[in-house]
Amino acid sequence: MAEWEFKSWCRNYPRGKPPRFLRPFLLLFLYTKNAHGYELLERLKEHGLNYELQDIGYVYKTLRMMERDGSISSAWDVSGEGPGKRVYEITEGGKKELEEWAITLKSIRDSLTTFLKIYMGVKK
Repeated sequence: MAEWEFKSWCRNYPRGKPPRFLRPFLLLFLYTKNAHGYELLERLKEHGLNYELQDIGYVYKTLRMMERDGSISSAWDVSGEGPGKRVYEITEGGKKELEEWAITLKSIRDSLTTFLKIYMGVKK
């Protein structure tokens, strides 16, 4: 696909793709409760974050990367019926990363609010 063929909603974004915020959402969900992958997928879906669900493997790849980075840890839960499930939990390093994401996202929100306020003021 040529760069100019991207959908109009992202053609002005660097590299032609909108930002993805899967990692901070996974950290946030794990901050509130330990969960296995399918639970995390369901929580994403519940909150309308379906753009990542097009490729479920991307979510699991991100979880593995986050574990490698030390942001989360996991252990197998074989206590229930059926096959065991890998349960993820946020680490202290992950909590620090979550705080950094919150600061960054607030700054992005503030910048977008300012942009839209100026734009709406000059739009004719």
